[in-house]
Amino acid sequence: MTEQRMTLHTAYPTSLADEGVAAVVHASALEAAERHGVTSLNVVMHDDRVELIAPLPPAVLLALATHLRRTTGRWHQAKFGVALWRGE
Repeated sequence: MTEQRMTLHTAYPTSLADEGVAAVVHASALEAAERHGVTSLNVVMHDDRVELIAPLPPAVLLALATHLRRTTGRWHQAKFGVALWRGE
């Protein structure tokens, strides 16, 4: 299976520049993948986006990205009072 790539863009250009926020997003992505039996997820962090890369069907990668966006978006909103992801 070919590698698929899914990108989540942050609401602000430096949202993931904060090491604490980036660590939570990274750990959440890996935890979601592990919970769903995905062992080959590569998470690439940038200041303004996170890329999820894996040899998965696009629908499965979309489901992981949706879960990551939902859980970390709620956490960030509750902790900092602002949206983490673009479009929230």
